[in-house]
Amino acid sequence: MTDEERYFFDLCGYLIVPEALSPQEVHDLNDAIDANQDKLTSQQTSLAFGSPKLAGTSRRKKLSNLFTMPPPWGQAFRSLLAHPRINPYLNEILGPGFRLDHAHTVLVQETGCEGFTLHGSTGPSFDPNQYYIVRDRKMHNGLTVVAWQTMDVKASDGGFCLVPGSHKSNFPMPAALCRNELYPELIKPIAMKAGDAVIFTEAVLHGTLPWTSPQPRRTILSRYTAANLAYVPYRFDQTLAAVAGELTDTQRAVLEPPYHQHLDRPVIADGPDSQERCDDRSD
Repeated sequence: MTDEERYFFDLCGYLIVPEALSPQEVHDLNDAIDANQDKLTSQQTSLAFGSPKLAGTSRRKKLSNLFTMPPPWGQAFRSLLAHPRINPYLNEILGPGFRLDHAHTVLVQETGCEGFTLHGSTGPSFDPNQYYIVRDRKMHNGLTVVAWQTMDVKASDGGFCLVPGSHKSNFPMPAALCRNELYPELIKPIAMKAGDAVIFTEAVLHGTLPWTSPQPRRTILSRYTAANLAYVPYRFDQTLAAVAGELTDTQRAVLEPPYHQHLDRPVIADGPDSQERCDDRSD
């Protein structure tokens, strides 16, 4: 991260990485989604939770089990596991040995789709899974999200939004703010181009606004944690068994279960598909 990027992430709780994906990668991902439209499932319960400001005429859809899709679709999604454009940011935000906590999911909002109430671990209580702290000029984060865009998103379209700086708030978040009924000027829709990625800490107050564009919103969501942390139970053993021969070393590294980076954990080096290992400090 540059000094400017580090300052922005510390101040706002998120960072946009422009052109994180090449045009070919965007094309391949959209092709994979197009080919699997029949596997999209709709959200069963409303995520607007009764808020008239977030209400819509439909609910968001999602596509799961991405890594084990048949060729060439699975490869398109697996290529995001340890992407060289994102690895340097996660190495700094989460530390060496960062790992994938939640399997990737495609989220789709179509015209009229409802929003999602704002949420995060903002407030006075410390959440050991979702947090942001700085010690000795180094940031430490819990659950951290990378959201890849495969379609252009304008601020007026709706979609992903957040309250910049709320990851460092010291007081409880007002319920009306979470429902988009208070301080609308604080809620920032995030505009991005196809191929951009946004990285944000789960500690920041975030959600989605109703979708207004005739073009659907397509976001590929992935959540990472530090080497020794887990938010959800480890479930990548089946993925590894199914596609182990098709994974690179760096992709396998981020699918490791949680354990301390000093225990000879594979650590991804910044740059192209390269990898180094920590010293064995288990003694």
